[in-house]
Amino acid sequence: MNPIVISMSEFIVMFLVIILIVRLLKRRGIFNDSHQQVFDRLVTEFALPAIVFGLLATTSLRAEWILPVLIVIGAVLAILLLAWGICRIFGTSPATTGSIVILSAFGSTYTVGGPVLGAVFGSQSQEVALGQVIGTFGFALPFFTLGILIAAYFGLKEKGEHISVPIFLKSYLFSPIFLAFWLGLIASLLFSTLQLPGAAVFSEVFLDFFLVIRHSLDLLVWIAIGLLLRPVRLRTLIPFLTLVVGIHMLLLPALVFGGGYAAGLPVMQQQVAVIISAMPSGAIAAVIANRYGCDGKLAAPIVICTYLISLVTLPIVLMLTTGI
Repeated sequence: MNPIVISMSEFIVMFLVIILIVRLLKRRGIFNDSHQQVFDRLVTEFALPAIVFGLLATTSLRAEWILPVLIVIGAVLAILLLAWGICRIFGTSPATTGSIVILSAFGSTYTVGGPVLGAVFGSQSQEVALGQVIGTFGFALPFFTLGILIAAYFGLKEKGEHISVPIFLKSYLFSPIFLAFWLGLIASLLFSTLQLPGAAVFSEVFLDFFLVIRHSLDLLVWIAIGLLLRPVRLRTLIPFLTLVVGIHMLLLPALVFGGGYAAGLPVMQQQVAVIISAMPSGAIAAVIANRYGCDGKLAAPIVICTYLISLVTLPIVLMLTTGI
C-alpha cells in the first residue's frame, strides 16, 4: 500500500476513534449539548488565536514564493464566489450557505497538508517549507479574515438579526483571532523578515509552545466535531457533500494547477500548491461555522466524509503531480 495512504489512514483512524469516544461519553452523560459552546469557544478564543499568531510569527514569506501564494488566494476567492452562487441558485438557508461556502474553500492544510508533504518530500525539505507558507498566507490569511466574516454574516442572517456594519466590524476587529492575526503578522515582519536581534531566541522559545498548542487544538477540534454530530438524512447530506467534494477537492486544485501553468511556476512550486489545495475540508472550518451560527451539524459529517474520500483523491493528485 502507498506509504502516504498508510500515514493518512492512521491519522484518520485516530480522528474517528476520538470522535467515537466523544459520542460514547455523550451517551453516558459525561458530555452533553451544553458542552458544545465550551469547546467551540476554547477553539476560537484560545487555541486558534495562539496557532494563528504562532504560524504567522514563525513563517517567512520569500519573494520567490509570493506568486504561488497569490495564485492560491485567487483560486480560493473564485471558489468562495462559486460556492455562494450555487447556494444562491438553489435557495439554501443562510446557515447552510455559510457552512458550504467556507468548507468549499478552506481545507486541512495545517493538520493534513504538512504531514503529507513531509511524508512525500521529507520533513526538512523546501517543499514542506513552501507548503507551510502557502498554507499560512494562501489559506489561513483569507480564512481568518474573509472566512470568519462570511461565517459571522450568514450566522447573523440565519437568526434574522439586523446587521449593523459598524457594530459587526467592531466585534470582528476586536475578536481574539483577528488580533492574533495582526500581532502575528507584525511579529513575522520584525523577527522573520527584518531579523531583529532576538529573533533566534523568539523562535526557539515559541516553537515548542506552539507545538503543544497545535496538538491541543487538534484534540479540541475533534471533540467539538464529535459533539456536533447528529443524524443527517442521506438525501440532505449527499447533495451538499457532492458539492463540497466537487468544488473543494477537485475544482480548487485544478484552478491552482491552471493558474500555476499559465504563470509559468517552477515545477516544485506548482506541485506543492496543487497538493496543498487538494486537502480535505478543514475541521476547524466546521467548528467556526457552528461557533458563528451557521450549520455546524451539517458541516461536521461533511468534514468527516471528505477525510475518508481524500484517501482516494489525494493519492491520485500525488500521482498526477509527482508520479508517486
